[in-house]
Amino acid sequence: MKQNQIITKEEFIGFHEPLLKGYSVTFKNEIATLNTMCDILFAKNENITITELQSISENQKDLHIKSFLYRFLGTREILFCRDNDLQLDVKKVWLLISKSIRVIHSTYTISSIGSQGFLSIPLFKNEEKLKTFDFLRLHIWDDSLNEYMDLQKVEDFSIHSHTFFARSWVLTGKIINDRFEFNKDSDNAEHSFFKVVYNDSLNEVNQHTSKAVNENINAELIKVSEEVHHAMAVYEIKPSKLHKSGHINSPQCSATFFSFTGKDGLGESFVIGPKQIKESEVNRKMNISPIYLLDKIDSQL
Repeated sequence: MKQNQIITKEEFIGFHEPLLKGYSVTFKNEIATLNTMCDILFAKNENITITELQSISENQKDLHIKSFLYRFLGTREILFCRDNDLQLDVKKVWLLISKSIRVIHSTYTISSIGSQGFLSIPLFKNEEKLKTFDFLRLHIWDDSLNEYMDLQKVEDFSIHSHTFFARSWVLTGKIINDRFEFNKDSDNAEHSFFKVVYNDSLNEVNQHTSKAVNENINAELIKVSEEVHHAMAVYEIKPSKLHKSGHINSPQCSATFFSFTGKDGLGESFVIGPKQIKESEVNRKMNISPIYLLDKIDSQL
């Protein structure tokens, strides 16, 4: 993170709505307006340096704004390094993202357990166009989360693909990433393609319920690789490619920063599950306070 790097007012405005999508509705209703934040940051100039913004963040009394500025600095650095193929200092980014979560009440942070068995905290989401789609999340695996999920469902529906190109930066722990290919309608097929159907009654990032529905397209799965990624590693998953993620760091936790982007091509998202299952509700336990997990991550760094 170059301290003399310039941030323009236009760039900050562009981050405003995508950053707010990582916070609860209550937070959005309580935080100062974009105009107020721009007055704080750009009162004297249309540009500001990283150093100046960090200083404002540290000295800011309004905790909503303080959290937002920390989140801006952290997510901007992830996107900047990703898009410019630069090495990301995950520990420095972690300090910013962790602060952005800690300084506000835990109910302001959207955190939920999805079908893959990890805690997911959305940080940034730009979904105006598929080709410029960007979604950043913090993923945390920990044994304490097991009580919130059906572990058999996690095992049954953990193999999946993404519409978007994905990149993961491992912060701590040991992440496993198995990759698969498939043969449709094979005599040896034990799995089927499932479509994930969402209930959009809750209109927040990570805050909708869903179910996996068997599409009656059978497939034989072929595991093509088994990977273990340690702290500071980076791995990628191309659109439409099947994979299964998890961790092998018990009783410690594992954590990654995870990005989706439409800038590197689009594919198809689908889930693979046992062919004998016709329909299954997807695990999604919402509103879990992540603070004790942040403490656990800090103890491992």
